[in-house]
Amino acid sequence: MRNRLGPLSPLWVLMPVGFLFLASFIRLLQLHLSGLERAEGRFVKTQVLEAPRGRILDRSRRVLAEDRPTWKLVMDAPWEGRRHGGRWKGAEQEKVEDLQDLASACGLEAEALAAIMADPNRVRVALARDLSTASADRVRAILSVVPGSGLKLEKGWKRFYPHGRVLSHLVGYTSVVGEVRRGAIGLEQRLNSDLAGVDGKKESLEVFGSYGVNPAGAFRPAKSAPDWATTLDVGIGSVLHSELGQVMIEHEPEWAAAIVVDVNTGDLLAAGALPDFDPNYLTDSPADGLPLFWPIEPGSTCKPFVVGAALATGAIKPSDVFDGEGGVWHVRKPPIRNSRGVPGGLLDAEGVLIWSSNIGAGKIGMRLGAESLNDALAEFGFWDATNIRHPEPLLGRRPSPREWENRAWTVPSVSMGHQLSLTPIRLVYAYAALVNGGVLYRPQISLDEEPVQERRVIPNRWSGWMREVLAGVVEMPHRKWLPRWDDLRWGGKSGTVKKLHEDGYTSLFAAFGPVENPQVAVLVVVENPSGKETFGSRVAGPAAGRILRYALGHPLESSSVSFLEREFLSAMFLGE
Repeated sequence: MRNRLGPLSPLWVLMPVGFLFLASFIRLLQLHLSGLERAEGRFVKTQVLEAPRGRILDRSRRVLAEDRPTWKLVMDAPWEGRRHGGRWKGAEQEKVEDLQDLASACGLEAEALAAIMADPNRVRVALARDLSTASADRVRAILSVVPGSGLKLEKGWKRFYPHGRVLSHLVGYTSVVGEVRRGAIGLEQRLNSDLAGVDGKKESLEVFGSYGVNPAGAFRPAKSAPDWATTLDVGIGSVLHSELGQVMIEHEPEWAAAIVVDVNTGDLLAAGALPDFDPNYLTDSPADGLPLFWPIEPGSTCKPFVVGAALATGAIKPSDVFDGEGGVWHVRKPPIRNSRGVPGGLLDAEGVLIWSSNIGAGKIGMRLGAESLNDALAEFGFWDATNIRHPEPLLGRRPSPREWENRAWTVPSVSMGHQLSLTPIRLVYAYAALVNGGVLYRPQISLDEEPVQERRVIPNRWSGWMREVLAGVVEMPHRKWLPRWDDLRWGGKSGTVKKLHEDGYTSLFAAFGPVENPQVAVLVVVENPSGKETFGSRVAGPAAGRILRYALGHPLESSSVSFLEREFLSAMFLGE
């Protein structure tokens, strides 16, 4: 006979008790696990291990920017467990004396250090930053004989620029936003994501009031970013910097800038400007002020492009002559005038460029026509972005369609390099195309990228003709201020721009060489020279020639004192 489960059966009595026991067990397990989580949150800390940024290198793998190790002293323990906190039994003055050696090693005041460590409301504080390895070794030795201090050294990184001011506008610098270092200007900013490494982490477990390694905790080492090799040449940059310094001393302008490019690849070899800054010793945050990206009127440096385009389109022939109108051309009001010393008679295309005739250039521009002139300058890349600096908001001023309608005014003005503007960096790349056989290359700053030919802008025949003519500009017998060398034949063109709405001049000189087989182009721009000279060939020409010579691998004449040495000696003797 089967037993039935009746209301008085023992199983009915035990089932509720079993359910209560099971619920209690589950709750106890929940409380236990949550307690572990809270305990872990209280006693386990995760430290971010900062990754070093990638290095920036020049074309010969010389370091332009790199991270070097630095240390910071950190208090990271609760007040109760700190030797100089809740555990201190002596007098306050004894505490200060006990911390004196440590404070001295970190460059701190012992009284201030003692006050921080005695504050029960402060658990984690960075007490000293940017400690050198030598200082860190001294601090480490002191901490080794002070148990339970609650202090530790944490490794970090600091950006260092071995060449200081050289190429500083291009390379840039970093700044700290919160706890994160980021590129502020220049390549440091443009390549920020490429240069940033992957931070690591380390978990620490509190033991007797301080933190040690947690064997069961997570550890991930920091991973640095790869090197970034540029097309820049720090040797050329050093000479460029020195030559600009000489320009600043001799002509006292607002600023002076220069750029050097490889005409056959588009590689940017060097660029810089004065005044500048040393990214290792920033007293403030200098703006991204590289004048090579500031639009300027090209002045007479524009004339070779007008003549070259007119020859390429068949608008003129080399043998055509143009009347200098006695030095005054009444094509408009006010009339167009030649500079002093320019012949007022007949000049062929070569003579127009060698003598830099405003009237001759204007007449050649009229032969070319407004539409063709506008198209030709655009083909030379006058207003193209370079993609070297990011962002690049200012590309220059291009005459509007309405301005071109006023043909008698705009065409001669543009042919003389007025009523338009472009950045110096675009101007030097246009010159590279003018003399390299007629090919416009894309500006490059990454050594890993292959040269890119954008387009042909002038036939090779007329590029060769232009090289000889521009060599004649430099070789004019009366231009003795331009350097000459038996082992190097070079060419170039000057520009002198009188400001329209303000006093002052912009003085320019574009150079290239060697004439027989161009390799390098250089542009020097000097803003508002305050000395007696304003002509571009006198103010900017000598520096452009010497920079070019060095960039081509020729030795320069030795000078007794470099620009940087002159600055240092001047400050030393004048007490500045």
